[in-house]
Amino acid sequence: MKLEKKNADDNPEEELYGIQKERNIRQVQFGLGKKFLTWYGSNVYFNKSTRLLGYINMPKSPGKKGKIQSPVGQYWLDTLYICEYCFKYTDQLKELESHISHCLYAKKAPGRIMYKSPDITIRRVKGWKHELYCQCLCLFTKLFLDNKSMYFKLPHYEFYIIYKTGSTKPMGYFSKDILSYARYNLACILTFPPYQRQHVGTYLMEFSYKLSKLEGIASGPETPLSPFGLISYINYWSRIIAMELLEGELMGYNYVTLEMISKVTGFRISDIITTFKQLDCLDENDNILLNKLKMWAKGKSKHLKGYYLDNEYFLADA
Repeated sequence: MKLEKKNADDNPEEELYGIQKERNIRQVQFGLGKKFLTWYGSNVYFNKSTRLLGYINMPKSPGKKGKIQSPVGQYWLDTLYICEYCFKYTDQLKELESHISHCLYAKKAPGRIMYKSPDITIRRVKGWKHELYCQCLCLFTKLFLDNKSMYFKLPHYEFYIIYKTGSTKPMGYFSKDILSYARYNLACILTFPPYQRQHVGTYLMEFSYKLSKLEGIASGPETPLSPFGLISYINYWSRIIAMELLEGELMGYNYVTLEMISKVTGFRISDIITTFKQLDCLDENDNILLNKLKMWAKGKSKHLKGYYLDNEYFLADA
C-alpha cells in the first residue's frame, strides 16, 4: 500500500518534532553488547513515504548487499543499531561492527573537559562545532523522552556529556540553549538506559546548577517539565535544601526566606515554592513552615547525601 505524504499543516507537531504516537522501533542495540527496548516512537529516522530507515548518517557501502528490515505490524523497524560512541545508526549489525572498528570517537571523545574526578568526566560539546554528532544524539534521545526535543537549530545549543573517567562511552547528557532569554540552565536531560540508577541524572542536574552559579544567576530547567522530570527535580531540590538546612549554609537559622534558599542553592524561587508545596511546608501566604521542614529533613537525614560533585575537579569556568 502506498502511503500518502503528509503536509506540515496536517500535523505540525509530528513534522516539526518527529513525534510518533506509538513505538515504531522495537529495540535498540547500543554498541556491540547492549540491547534494550525503546520507550517512545519517533519518525525522524525514517523516510516518511516508505517507512524505511533513512541512511543519512551511516550510508551503506557501494555494492554491499544486505537484507533490509521491512516494516511489519506496529513496528517500522525491529532493531536499530547505534554506535555507543557517536550515535550513528543503521539497521544492519555488520555495518555497526564495521563502523565501531574505526569510529574516531571510540579513541577520543569530542568536546572540552569541564569536570574530571577519579570517577566521572563531563565534557562540553558545542552544537555548531560537532553538528552531526549532536544531531545523532538528539535523534537517539527521541526514542526515550516523550517531549518536543529539538534535532535542528543545533548551533544554538551546548551539550554536556558524562562519562566514566577513562572511558569514551557516554552515559547520559543534558543540553543547554545558549540563546535562552529565560536563561534556563538545562533544556533536555537523559540518562541512557544501560546507566540508569547510577546517579547519572543527579550528576548532570548538579552540574547544570554549578554553571548557573558561575554565571551568577538563579536558574533551572526549561519548563514545563514532564511528569517524570518534575518528580526527579523535586527529589533533587528537596534533597539539596534539606542538606543545606541540616549541615550547610542554612544550618542554625531560626528563620529562612525563599530568597535566602535561592541564594545558597541557585534554585529559582518558583522551583523552591513548587518543592515546598509538594512537602506541605508552606502556609497560605507562602511563608515557610521551618519547623515542619526541618522535621521532614531530619526524617530523611539517613538517606541524604551532600553534593555529588567536588569543586576541586572543575577544570574550567562556564
